[in-house]
Amino acid sequence: MIIKEIRIKNFRSYYGDNNIFEFSNGLTLILGDNGDGKTTFFDALQWLFNTTIDKGNVDHMSEMRKSKMEIDEKDVVSVAMLFEHDGEKSVEKSFSVERVSEDFFRVGTLVYRGYETSGSERIQVSGKNLIDRCYDAFIQRFSMFKGESELNVFDNATALKDLVDKFSDIRKFDDLVEYTSSFEKKANSAYLKEMKSDRKVAGEAKALELQINRLAEEISTKKKDIRDKTTSLEVFSKRLGELEENQETSERYKDIQSRLKNKEEKRRKLKAQISYIDYNHALLDRMWVLCAFPDVLQEFKQKCSALSREKRKQEKDYECQKAIEIGKLEAVKEMQGALVNGAPELPWYLPNQETMEEMLNDHICKVCGRPAEEGSEAYNFMLQKLEEYKRHIALEAAKKSQKEAIEEKELFKFGNIESLHNLSISLSGSNESQVSGLVREISDRMGLVERLNEDLKEVERQIQETIDEKSRLLIQAGNVSEAILEKDFNDIKGLFEQKGRAEVRLAELNGELAQLLTRMDGLQKQMDELNPDSSQVKVYRDVHRVLEEIAKAFAFAKKENLRRFLAEMQDKANGYLEQLSASDFHGEIRLRQTADDSTEIRLYSSNGTEIKKPSGSQLTVMYISVLFAISDFTQEKRDEDYPLVFDAATSSFGDSKEENFYNVIDNLKKQCIIVTKDFITKGRVRFPEIEKLTCCVYRIKKADGFDSKNMATVRTTIEKIK
Repeated sequence: MIIKEIRIKNFRSYYGDNNIFEFSNGLTLILGDNGDGKTTFFDALQWLFNTTIDKGNVDHMSEMRKSKMEIDEKDVVSVAMLFEHDGEKSVEKSFSVERVSEDFFRVGTLVYRGYETSGSERIQVSGKNLIDRCYDAFIQRFSMFKGESELNVFDNATALKDLVDKFSDIRKFDDLVEYTSSFEKKANSAYLKEMKSDRKVAGEAKALELQINRLAEEISTKKKDIRDKTTSLEVFSKRLGELEENQETSERYKDIQSRLKNKEEKRRKLKAQISYIDYNHALLDRMWVLCAFPDVLQEFKQKCSALSREKRKQEKDYECQKAIEIGKLEAVKEMQGALVNGAPELPWYLPNQETMEEMLNDHICKVCGRPAEEGSEAYNFMLQKLEEYKRHIALEAAKKSQKEAIEEKELFKFGNIESLHNLSISLSGSNESQVSGLVREISDRMGLVERLNEDLKEVERQIQETIDEKSRLLIQAGNVSEAILEKDFNDIKGLFEQKGRAEVRLAELNGELAQLLTRMDGLQKQMDELNPDSSQVKVYRDVHRVLEEIAKAFAFAKKENLRRFLAEMQDKANGYLEQLSASDFHGEIRLRQTADDSTEIRLYSSNGTEIKKPSGSQLTVMYISVLFAISDFTQEKRDEDYPLVFDAATSSFGDSKEENFYNVIDNLKKQCIIVTKDFITKGRVRFPEIEKLTCCVYRIKKADGFDSKNMATVRTTIEKIK
């Protein structure tokens, strides 16, 4: 298949129907800067070749065309290709878009037409069927690549099997190996059945068969263990290979993280020390509020002392006054108790109230023994004496109450002066010394905090420098996140240990399998050496031996043909690698089949050392070399060729490698379409380098006068510059 022409109409930035690319049988370059429409061209081809899409999408319509459409106006989005494939053919995919309102567009039915020539007649066919027949999805998978990341086609586990099925006769061996294996098993079963019926060797045959069956199960289990362990080992090796690409970065990241963690811990401690004392709380909790009042404290003590002295003086005077008042009361009492002649009268309580009342009731003075009739002078005297007694009792009670009131009366009812005096005493001595030392304590603390703040500023500066260093590392690492670097560092050690254990265990399993196979060979030999009486048993034995050898031969042939297929592809790939990197170190490509029947592409030095970290350009050339080899297989095995289409496949190349690469591809007899921004510097094409090429070159770019904020003003123009 050779692409002759591509026409694009109203597909995204390709406005209008004057977007035509004509291609030669060799190399065609489409040059464009960022945003000029390179990827859109590639997407248009993919959309044309995709046979699974059955609906149009208004997003594919040119924004410029949509902005110019009137209501009820209709236009078409289409991509068409003219190509050679057993004659001239063409295919076109299109759909209509109608503007229904200011904001709504109606998408029409998708049309997928193909045309091919039959004799002199041009026949319309299904576009889907034509593409599936001439350029199916399998071929597209090995011929169209967007960016360098898609070049490794063997990342897909089924790629090798698909290639083998398409380009080799190995798939024919699958049925042959299955048939011969089945025949061998049936022949063996019939042979063992006849052996057990032979009386001469039946016993030995049964015993040997039992041992062989049991050993066969062990061998089968051991082989499965070996396959599983081999797969695990390959997974560990692949994962370690991926991790080793970031190992240095991971180690640097871990070192930076460790330093950052230490600095942040130091910052935390410094902040804790600085905030250990809250100045607001310390004013009261640590009595810092007293630091400016030592003179006040001294005056306070003096006032407290003066108040205490004054209180004692006033209390003393007050006690004297109370004593005088009590003395006056006692003096009045003495004066009232004296007789005319100065002799003391009898106590007022003699006789007492009960005696006086008793004498009045009995009408007799029991002091002198004389009668005292009611109304008599003696009776009235006793009655008067009783009344005086009662008055005296009341007067005594009043005097006692007055005396008690005088004695209980206090000049100072509360102990405020004592409290102030005690506070003054408590603030003296060690407390006074403490208050006097507050100024120095505060000064020392503020000095310490100032030094700690300086240290904190320095630590924060170092933290910021470390964060900046980490940011630079992450930028250099590309699309690798911090979580991946952290995980990679932790995984590497564990994976190395797991890989080491897997290698040891795999060696043990292979040794154990070798022993089991040796035992099986011995048992089979014993079985074959049995000499049955029946001639029919001998015939079955011979048939089994022949079929067994045939089955082994086909199984070996299948493996050998696969090995030769990979070796042939490897040789072709290395041939292209030599051409594409003739002036640069390139190593050797090796294709290795893995345990799960997929393929790995590796680059080795000629001394047998694997190139663990090839550069981006080395990987690109390696993958492109393999793709060219696959293309050659297509041409040889299917007698057909197909174009290789690359979008920005050489972004990792330097100028010198880039020029050499295109010069080599220009001379290859293979159609290649490369969409690239190579040969463009500051928006200008480097024509001196273009002139050295013999291929066709197109320049695509945004038309002048576009609005950088309005996509409806952007359209791609096409210019054939060579």
